[in-house]
Amino acid sequence: MSRLWGMEILAMPPVYTQSSSELLTRLDTIQAAKALLRTDELQVLGRLEEMGAAGEMGARDTIELISERYRLDRADVRKDLTFTTALRKYPVVTAAMPDPADPTRAEVVRSDLAKIIVGTLEKAPSSTPVETLTVAEEQMVKMARVSNPRELAKFGQDVLTRLDTDGPEPAEDEAAAKEFLRLRQTDGGVKFTGFLAGASGEQLKTQIHQGSKPHKTIDGERDPRTQDQRQADAFKATMDAGAGNPDYPGVPHITVTIDFNDLKAALAAAPAAFGGGTGDSSSGGAVGELVFGDNLSAGAVRILACDAAVLPIVLGGDSQPLDVGREQRFVNRYIRRALNKRDKGCVVCQAPPWMCHAHHLTHWANGGPTSLQNLALLCSAHHRAVHDGQW
Repeated sequence: MSRLWGMEILAMPPVYTQSSSELLTRLDTIQAAKALLRTDELQVLGRLEEMGAAGEMGARDTIELISERYRLDRADVRKDLTFTTALRKYPVVTAAMPDPADPTRAEVVRSDLAKIIVGTLEKAPSSTPVETLTVAEEQMVKMARVSNPRELAKFGQDVLTRLDTDGPEPAEDEAAAKEFLRLRQTDGGVKFTGFLAGASGEQLKTQIHQGSKPHKTIDGERDPRTQDQRQADAFKATMDAGAGNPDYPGVPHITVTIDFNDLKAALAAAPAAFGGGTGDSSSGGAVGELVFGDNLSAGAVRILACDAAVLPIVLGGDSQPLDVGREQRFVNRYIRRALNKRDKGCVVCQAPPWMCHAHHLTHWANGGPTSLQNLALLCSAHHRAVHDGQW
């Protein structure tokens, strides 16, 4: 029957000849066929496991047999096999899935939704009465009729909360033990992945949500940044807020080494607002060497040197240090508070103070002091723009 469906789909007219209603009907057929084939695939996988077919084929186990034979990811095959094994305990879910033996039977739960239901019920406490678990199964199947995967998963979390009479603490402890942050250096920056549990995850989401709201430009136009870019800016602003507090543990100390002539040349090419000339904004290939990560252009070093806890080491022609910046040369909390009160946010776009950097109007390399008169608040985007000579 599955083959007949496949032939029926292949025999359909070209998509560009069909109306929107015909295309939707065609898509209905395709989705139904996919659901049926997927259920059939899972049933076959479970039956092969029951029969021990892998050993007969010379494979170590079913996972190896299927992943090698069809060049599939072993983790995905393992998840499918775990699901098919657990599914036998949940007859209500099984009855709601498509039936390859009876393709005309209406299906309620696709395999992806069934996986969410089974995965949720498998996390229920072992002390949960069978009758209670059956009710939960029925409720989740009913919810699957009107939900997408994300909505069903959220409903499943609510179900687990009600089933877990001992409270969420054990699950929270388990989640906290899984927290991690992984950093990987790449060309031009750092890629990172990680996981934060419970309250920490919620705190991060709140910070990013609050900081990534779109802001109109100075001309009143819509924020040109994408949501991903706004969220990245919000994340950087959160780091800046933490690093700008001397009482905050782990304030970063970044050491930047750059040749004095290179830095002076870059400053000479910068706009007069930074204590330089008005020539070409390029820095002639001058770079600053970081303790961590890749080298930065002299222009990027100028931006870094605006903020606290950056220690610039400027080298003379004989590679001997001419000047080693001290943290007290940079903006402390008292100057920052006065700056926040005076500027009330980015002086270009009025972004709130917590999104802003403290920018030296006359650069430190040109003798500019870290004083209220020589500072201005700039958001991350306009800080870069100012150093690029756009303001």
